[in-house]
Amino acid sequence: MPKRSVIFLRRLQRICIVFLMSVTAVQAQQTLSLEDAVAHSLQNNLGIRLAQQQAEVAAIGNAWGAAGALPTLGVSATGASAISDQSKNPTSFLQERIESESVNVAGQLNWVLFDGMGMFANKRALERIEEQAEGQVNLVIEQTIAATIMAYNSVLVQRAVRDVLASSMQMSRDRLKWIDARRASGASTTFDQLQFENAVLTDSLAWMQQGINVRQAVLSLNRLMGDATSSSWTFSSPLMAPENIEDIDQIKDGALSNATTIQNALISQEIARTGVQQAQARMSPTLLLNASQNDQVSRFSAGDLSADGRTVNIATNISLNFNLFNGGATRRAIQQAKIQVAMAENQALDEYREVERLLADAWSRWTASSAAYAVSEQLTENCVRVLEIASERLATGAINSLDFREFQIQRMNAEQQQIQALNAWQMADVELLRLSGAWSQSPTLE
Repeated sequence: MPKRSVIFLRRLQRICIVFLMSVTAVQAQQTLSLEDAVAHSLQNNLGIRLAQQQAEVAAIGNAWGAAGALPTLGVSATGASAISDQSKNPTSFLQERIESESVNVAGQLNWVLFDGMGMFANKRALERIEEQAEGQVNLVIEQTIAATIMAYNSVLVQRAVRDVLASSMQMSRDRLKWIDARRASGASTTFDQLQFENAVLTDSLAWMQQGINVRQAVLSLNRLMGDATSSSWTFSSPLMAPENIEDIDQIKDGALSNATTIQNALISQEIARTGVQQAQARMSPTLLLNASQNDQVSRFSAGDLSADGRTVNIATNISLNFNLFNGGATRRAIQQAKIQVAMAENQALDEYREVERLLADAWSRWTASSAAYAVSEQLTENCVRVLEIASERLATGAINSLDFREFQIQRMNAEQQQIQALNAWQMADVELLRLSGAWSQSPTLE
C-alpha cells in the first residue's frame, strides 16, 4: 500500500496537471521575442491605422488648389429644339411650321489673382495640419510601443513569480517526502507531516492562482498585438535589468526638443499664427479674373425657308473688390485669432512643464527602483543562504517544521519582491525612453 504522503502527492499532481491544461492553449506555441511583439503591435494596431488614414487625408488636402491659389475652369453644353406650328393661325406673320434647333457650348475661367496673401497663409495652414496629423501618428506609435513593452515584461514578471511559487512548491514536496520517510522510522510526528502537507497545499494554491495571472497577462499582450486571444507563445526575450543611465541631462534635453507632445503643441502654435495671417488677409482688396467663351450653333426652318447660324461670344473681366465695412467682423476675427495664438503658446508652455514633470517623476522612480532592486537582490541572496542553513538545522532537529516554513516563506517573498522591483525599474525606464523622443521617428508599416 502506498503511504499517505505518496497518495496525497499523486492526487495533487493530477489536480495541477488538469489545471495547467485548462489555462494553456491547445494550439502549437510560437516563439515571440520583445522585438516581434512590438512589430506585431505596430502592424496590427487599429489606432495606428486610423491615425495613418487621417494623416493621408491631411496630405491629400495639402494642395494649392485647396488653398484657393489655382483657377477654376468650367464647361457647359446646352441643346435645345423647338417646334411652332403656325400654319392654321391667320394672325401669324408666317403661317408655316417653324422648327429651330441650337447647341450652346460655354466655358468659364475664374481665378483669384490677389487676396492679400491669404492663399499663401491657407497653404501654410494646410502644411501645418499635415504635420500635425503625422505627429499624431508618431504619438500613437510611441504609446503603442511603450504599452507593448510593458505588456511583454508583465508576462515575463508573472511567469517569473509563478516559477518562484513552483520552486517553493517543489521544495515543500521534497520535504514532505523526507518527513514521511523519517516518520516511518519514528523520527518525526504526524504534526510535522501535516505542516508540510499544508505547505504543499498553500504553495499549490498560490501557483494555480498565479497561473491565472499569467494567462491574463498573455491575453492583454495578444490584445495589444492584434492577435487572437487564444494565441500561445514561447517568450524568448529574458527579463533583464535596464541599462545604466550616465547622463540624465542629455535625456532631458532630448525630451524637451524631441518629445512628440511638445512638437504637436508647437505645430498647433504655428497653425494659430497662420490663422492671424488668414484673418488679416480679409482686410486687403481681392483681384479677380473672369474669362468666358460662348459658342452657339443654331438652325432655323419655316416652310421653304431654312438657315444655319453661329454666334461666338468672348469676354474677359477683371474686378477689384474691397470690403470697406462689414460690421467689424474682420477685426473681430483678427482679435479672436490673436487670442488663439496666446492660447496655443500657453498650451505649448504647459506641455513643456508637463514633460519636465513626467521626466522628473520617471527619473525619481527609476533611481528609487534601481536602488530597491539592488537591495532586494542582496536580500534574496541572504534568504537563499539562510534557507540552506535552515535545511541543515531541520535535518539535525535544531529547528522544527514551523521554523523551516517561516524561512521558506521569507525566501519566497524576497524573490517576489526582487521581481516586482525589477518590473518597476523597467516601467520607469520605458517611460524615460518614451519621453526622450527615442521613438519619435515612425517606423515604416506595410
